[in-house]
Amino acid sequence: MKILKLRFKNLNSLYGEWVIDFSDSEYSSNGIFALTGPTGAGKSTILDAICLALYGATPRLGRITKGANEIMSRQTGECYAEVVFESQAGRFLCHWEHRRARKKPGGALQFPEHQIADADTGKPIETKKSRVSVVIEEKTGMDFDRFTRSILLAQGGFDTFLKAGVEQKSKILEQITGTGIYSKISQRVHERQRDERERLNVLLAEIHSVTTLEPEQEAEIQQELEARQKQEPELAAQWGERGEAIRWLTGIERLKKELGDLSEEAEKLQVEAEAFKPQRERLRQALKAAELDGGYASLTELRKQHSTDQTSLQIEEENLPGLERGFQQQAESLMAAEQLSVKSKEELKQVAPLMQQIRVLDQSLSQQQRALEAAESDCRKGAEKIASDEKLKQIEQSKREKQGRQLALVEHYLNEHSCDEWLISGLAGVEAQLSNLRAMQQQVAQKIDTEMQAATSVKQALRKLEACTVQCGVSKQELEDATQARNKGELDLAILLEGRLLREYRAEKEALLREMALLSQIAALEEQRTQLKDGKPCPLCGAEHHPYAEGNVPLQDEVEKRVERLSKLIRSVEDQEAAIKTLETAEGVARNN
Repeated sequence: MKILKLRFKNLNSLYGEWVIDFSDSEYSSNGIFALTGPTGAGKSTILDAICLALYGATPRLGRITKGANEIMSRQTGECYAEVVFESQAGRFLCHWEHRRARKKPGGALQFPEHQIADADTGKPIETKKSRVSVVIEEKTGMDFDRFTRSILLAQGGFDTFLKAGVEQKSKILEQITGTGIYSKISQRVHERQRDERERLNVLLAEIHSVTTLEPEQEAEIQQELEARQKQEPELAAQWGERGEAIRWLTGIERLKKELGDLSEEAEKLQVEAEAFKPQRERLRQALKAAELDGGYASLTELRKQHSTDQTSLQIEEENLPGLERGFQQQAESLMAAEQLSVKSKEELKQVAPLMQQIRVLDQSLSQQQRALEAAESDCRKGAEKIASDEKLKQIEQSKREKQGRQLALVEHYLNEHSCDEWLISGLAGVEAQLSNLRAMQQQVAQKIDTEMQAATSVKQALRKLEACTVQCGVSKQELEDATQARNKGELDLAILLEGRLLREYRAEKEALLREMALLSQIAALEEQRTQLKDGKPCPLCGAEHHPYAEGNVPLQDEVEKRVERLSKLIRSVEDQEAAIKTLETAEGVARNN
């Protein structure tokens, strides 16, 4: 293998594009040349560029991946390395490139690109990153480890071979020359030879342990064999007869066992039947009772109705004395009123000269008395008579106004007939009666005012009751709305959770996040994984089976989508739970109202 040309850009301290043409006469005419310069000038970077172009890795940093790129120059958005080399297979161009998003210094790192092409025609040979290293190994006969040990020694590792022991030198030479397989073949041949020699020794020992028979012993054994062969048909017949007998005996024993089992089952059933007799009797009685169930239910209902009627009758009988006492009181009141009326009529007869003048007033007082009695009766009946009392109040008010007008007429008449003062001494009794009538009129007015106040209080109570009823209806509707909203929220929450708990979704999300981190680490080892072969140990863990070597690695994008779906679901569930708590608070407020 011979490197002909090197191109690279933005690697470590070497900013911009650089080209080194090793086919130039200055290099070809001199058999040897050196890379010199102060520390940090970029000498090792040139060697790293060759390794990057061929294998996508460097001895110092290892493989460059999307997650980490320490070789790209600071504050740059892209880097690349390109090598033209020649081997026995031909001339090839190998190109490696790594960019940031939109080639911006602050952009996210993208996946590296690696390809190999024919240097003469430019036709791509392989563009898949995981396959380029395999093609390089086919064309050069060296993998990355062999290349860095034999062709390009890493900085600080040039004396590895010189300081190694005999065994280590052997391993290094095997890696350089690729002859490690022959050591394994030699080891397997030695092991196979040892196993076959042991098997041969065992077979020889078995052969030597066998003793040959004398002719007399062989003839005796032959005669015994012939005699046994002659006895074989007879023994076979006996065997058949005895086998048939054994089958009969076996069948008899089986039938005896079945008979015993049936007897035990019959006894068990008999015992169960005896034990079931009380329950059977109860069942018979229950069936008879079921036939009478309809009539019994009717009888029970009639008895309940009779008991209810008896209770109602008893309550009415207990209330009857109170009603009778009330009736007696009303009768006494009526009698007293009648006596008062008779007495008043007698007194009115004594004041006949003024009878014609106060007749209208007397009639009004009688009407007021009757209205007062009716108002008192209506007040005892309750609030349902409020409307009727209101009408009576209006009637009494009009009568009072009429009486006032009549009284004014009487007073006006007395003023006009002041010359009749001599009648005063003779009419002293009439004046006293008139005063009594006026006092009674004031009492009637006071009672009417009391009734009006009571009616006003009842109206206010009714308005409060209506307001409370309306508020109760509003609170009840708010409570029903809050309950329905809470039930709907709980149903939506159950649909979101799909029979699982929120902590289970959170645990699943955490597991997926750990899996996504693991997938990132797995993706970072993609190039090394493609170089693994079944049967060959992994340089990291030593395993000989590599399930992810054929591209069976789980996709990180799928895990990210699942994490995103779970995050959305968890947020929705948390929002729904908060809404349910708010609805429960509103429901509690509605219940308290």
